[in-house]
Amino acid sequence: MTYDRPARADDAPTVVAIVGSPRRHGNSSFLVDVALDELARRGASVEKIVLAEHRVLPCEGHDECEDLAACPLDDDAAALLARMYGADGLVLASPVYYENVSGQMKVFLDRSCFNNYHEVWLRARAVGLIAVAESTGLDDTLDALRRFVSLASDHQVRPLAVSGLAYRDGDAARNAALVGEVRALAANMAAALRRSPAS
Repeated sequence: MTYDRPARADDAPTVVAIVGSPRRHGNSSFLVDVALDELARRGASVEKIVLAEHRVLPCEGHDECEDLAACPLDDDAAALLARMYGADGLVLASPVYYENVSGQMKVFLDRSCFNNYHEVWLRARAVGLIAVAESTGLDDTLDALRRFVSLASDHQVRPLAVSGLAYRDGDAARNAALVGEVRALAANMAAALRRSPAS
């Protein structure tokens, strides 16, 4: 998707969105597009990362992780984490699977332990969380994402969150109230980024 954005300065805040759904064009992905479109319209430079389009291996729990110069797993995780950790703003979106984040999202977040061991922290000054469920598990999923943000940050970040119900592909797009909430989340993120310029 191409995001409409006004002319902006080169120092515009960067926002990276991580989509944890195995469906590249599902409800979670659609809502991320809504958020990024709003952020781009408000002057942010945005990037969308769909985990299903990348090779991210599960963490193997190396005992010597903190002593390694780089994670020994040969996949896309290190490059994706670098983009996520370097962004001024972050959006994390996941469908609810078994009352929690998707397997794709959990594997990716687990791989951030390398950064934690090496005291590399999220730069994000504004964070938005999006969870989509068929029926239950929204609170548990958002709590899991909040815990990650807290553990991966060395400064206080209070994530904004939106959640809603969507079962069939396209349900989110037909839910005007949910789309409006996501746009409001993005607008609030943009305002927070303007209030707290990069140091």
